[in-house]
Amino acid sequence: MLYGMSMQMGMAMFPLFVTETLRGTSGEVGFLVGLCALLEIPVMVALVTWRRLPGVPTLVAAGMALFVAHFALVYVADGLPLLIAAQVIRAVVLAILAGLGMTYFQTLMPGRFSAATTMFANTGSIGGMLSGITSGAVAQTLGYRSVFLVCAALTLLGFLVMTWTNRCRPA
Repeated sequence: MLYGMSMQMGMAMFPLFVTETLRGTSGEVGFLVGLCALLEIPVMVALVTWRRLPGVPTLVAAGMALFVAHFALVYVADGLPLLIAAQVIRAVVLAILAGLGMTYFQTLMPGRFSAATTMFANTGSIGGMLSGITSGAVAQTLGYRSVFLVCAALTLLGFLVMTWTNRCRPA
């Protein structure tokens, strides 16, 4: 849920942050969003062809840690160079988590694939619902830039919960 919330908050506020806070153009927003989309597929293909990938929990943890870095870069960005770097990181995150998020839930609930899939879908939906009011309230109160700090905190909290869950799971 925390990942879904931060994902939706960041996606909704990114264009407004670029145009309103950084005084960028809609063309720059299009370039940045398109860059991320362009890179996702090659990164996915690279991951699939990589012979010695770590396990799913390790990859998902790495994706979550990279997502924290993505939001931190957007938070400190004052122009295109850091935003480009942030979008490259976001593409890697999406390549990892889009495919492995559901698999991760299924590893937590062996033999209950339908329940795990439903839980994964529902947590994303709940996160999406909570993201609208949260991002709007944060942006109105503290500004668009602060939304990305909240996104980083939510993702970090999700990473910590995931790490704790993996340690508490019986072997």
